[in-house]
Amino acid sequence: MLNKNEKEKCFAYSFHTACDKNGFVLGVKVEAANVHDSVMFQEVLEEVENRVGKPKAIAVDAGYKNPYILKTIFDREIIPAVPYTRPKTKDGFMKKHEFVYDEYYDCYICPQNEILTYVTTNREGYREYKSNPEKCKNCPLREKCTQSKDYTKRIFRHIWEGYVEEAEHLRHTPYCKEVY
Repeated sequence: MLNKNEKEKCFAYSFHTACDKNGFVLGVKVEAANVHDSVMFQEVLEEVENRVGKPKAIAVDAGYKNPYILKTIFDREIIPAVPYTRPKTKDGFMKKHEFVYDEYYDCYICPQNEILTYVTTNREGYREYKSNPEKCKNCPLREKCTQSKDYTKRIFRHIWEGYVEEAEHLRHTPYCKEVY
């Protein structure tokens, strides 16, 4: 049973299908709607691999474009073909991609060349990076950067974000454009 709202409950399910380039169904799973897509993805992928072998590439919709699923695809040496997804930043604010991630020093660099340092990793695997509020307090870009009352910019980066970034790079290749 899924809670539709405070008073209503309903039966809900998720239907996950894998097809080949001609639209033939290679694997299918139906599960309760409260089962996460990443669990279903792995089960459908295993069914496809058992039935017809490992695919060379997989095209997924935006609902499957997350760090865990992309890590699973790359770990199996399969090429992911993913769609463009809009940044989830409020209008008028700087987007995450406007901050440069420095892999060597594990920090972000803002457009004003200030450093956002690593603070902690949460249970979901997101690493938090924070700016120095003293540097941000009088920054000319602060109004476009953060609404934080303590003048601190925070950026979250999943421990497997590199897989998402690699899939984004591959999205622009002729092969992935053809697959998608």
